[in-house]
Order: sequence, then structure tokens, then C-alpha cells
Amino acid sequence: MTGFEEEGIHWEDSKKELSAWKAYKRAKAGRFVELNYSVAWYPDGSNWMDVFVPERPHAQRPELRAEVKFYREPSQNGIEGGRISKLTITTRTEDPLARVLGKPFETVKILYNYDRGLDVDQMDKSPRARRLFQIVKRELG
Repeated sequence: MTGFEEEGIHWEDSKKELSAWKAYKRAKAGRFVELNYSVAWYPDGSNWMDVFVPERPHAQRPELRAEVKFYREPSQNGIEGGRISKLTITTRTEDPLARVLGKPFETVKILYNYDRGLDVDQMDKSPRARRLFQIVKRELG
């Protein structure tokens, strides 16, 4: 086996290339923040990043989240031959009272799912989801 292990993730290339990947992810996370999104990511060899807007109950706006798996190079399995191989966009709402009462408290709706091919596309129901999709595709695709 070539490469090395770091933080539980096997990396095939050199430490220099891993450092470049980490810097790339950091820059992209910063870019999403500049665009007023929150980001869940870790500066390691992982290919995953979440880009989201937290739920805003006072504005009656559910959380909008994109879970993205992306690579350094484009792929034939990527969206439009690009670097994103998996992308799920969901909305999520939470009922705090139901949570306290021990009842089901989350409602999650899948608006878009691409996993090496398109599975679900209901973004016509959400302009916010379409905008997030375009931003994620532009920044990571």
C-alpha cells in the first residue's frame, strides 16, 4: 500500500499534496463564510464538507444544508463531469416541544440527491436550494 495514514484517513499522495489539499479546503470554507453560509469541515484528507444555513425559527425558515463529497480532479461520475461526486441538499426543521416530550422532533426533506448520478431533484420547490446548489457547484464543482 502506498501513501500514509493521518488522523485515521489514508492519503495516497505526498505530505506536500496533503498540505495543498488542506489549504484548498480551508480557502473554500472561508469562501462559503464570505457568501454568508455556515460550514462544517475538518482540515484533513477527507473529501466531505457541509455548507448550510442554520434553522431560523423566528423567521420560519428551516435549515438548508448541502452535504458535498468532492475531489481534486474532475471525474466522469461527477456532476456534469466535475469534481462533485455526491451532493445532497436537504431542509430540516425541529420542533423543540416534541423534543422535550421525547417525540419525533425533526422533519427532513431531500430536495436534491446526486450520488454518481441524479437520484432526486425537487429544487423547483425551493429557490434557496437552487441558489445553494449553484454556489456549491461554482465553488467546488
